[in-house]
Amino acid sequence: MNSKYQIPTIRQISSMRLFRKANDWTIVRKNSKYILAFFVGSLIAVVSHMAKAQVLFEGYSKVLSGGVPIGYSITKYEFDSKKKQFVATTFLKTNQLGGNLTESLKAYSSEDMKPLSYQFTTMEGPTVKTIDAKFEKDKMIAVIDGVKKETISKDIPKGAFLSSFLAYVMLRSPQGFKADTKYEFQAIAEEDAALQSGIAYVKSPEDFNGLKVLRVFNEFKGAKFISQVTEKGEVITTKAPAVSISTELVASPSDATMNFPVPTATLKTLFGEVPMGQVNPVSELKKNSPPPGKQQGIPGGKGIFVKPGGK
Repeated sequence: MNSKYQIPTIRQISSMRLFRKANDWTIVRKNSKYILAFFVGSLIAVVSHMAKAQVLFEGYSKVLSGGVPIGYSITKYEFDSKKKQFVATTFLKTNQLGGNLTESLKAYSSEDMKPLSYQFTTMEGPTVKTIDAKFEKDKMIAVIDGVKKETISKDIPKGAFLSSFLAYVMLRSPQGFKADTKYEFQAIAEEDAALQSGIAYVKSPEDFNGLKVLRVFNEFKGAKFISQVTEKGEVITTKAPAVSISTELVASPSDATMNFPVPTATLKTLFGEVPMGQVNPVSELKKNSPPPGKQQGIPGGKGIFVKPGGK
């Protein structure tokens, strides 16, 4: 099966790479034990210093194909005030319909969004690919280990950034993140350590399940998808109509993970702990909503109609 899906996250705008597999996914067998061991070995050194970083966003999203759940993603953004760094951490898990994909990213950017480094790992069935990239003096040095191992060096133009930070770059732009604006940019696609051009069109505000969001039309690396994003850059939904793949941020982890495998040891290594997924507007909205069956603003026991007796 050569027509692969492109999966969006969460992020999303924040995780554009998940859409960029739309034209080349194949269904392969999974080997979760190997990927777990690899994650633990390669990422344990990079998470310990983030324990006290400020969490800007953390949430779980369900991944759907034609409305049918095929996996989940976890996204976390932090700011390390001591090092003046933004950190993006993502994890993706899909079933056979989603390509048996396990993927992680740990990316670092400076306070002004200059790329610093990232570690990317993906596994489709038994095939593992890793990228360890560092940036210095407008150059990227990346070690790619997959079918073969190679080291590449590329010049990075001024203003280019890691694609996972697109929403924050837009927020920091001169025009800000608002309706009826267009953003043209160059960003590094983390999954292949390549510089790509992109465009994001921000449309009018709309409501989604009680949240005020902006609809964003995205084009990047040949993929087109639509996101619903809050004014703070929090991605609520993403959709790739051409391949019927979508994601939706949910209030609790179980709403996303359902019956899919959850590699607890891997998540602890990658995130420092198993994420609770509560630092996001969907979770906050649920916390502040009245219990089912109770009308907001009406004291308990009031406003209840009791039918008179049958006399």
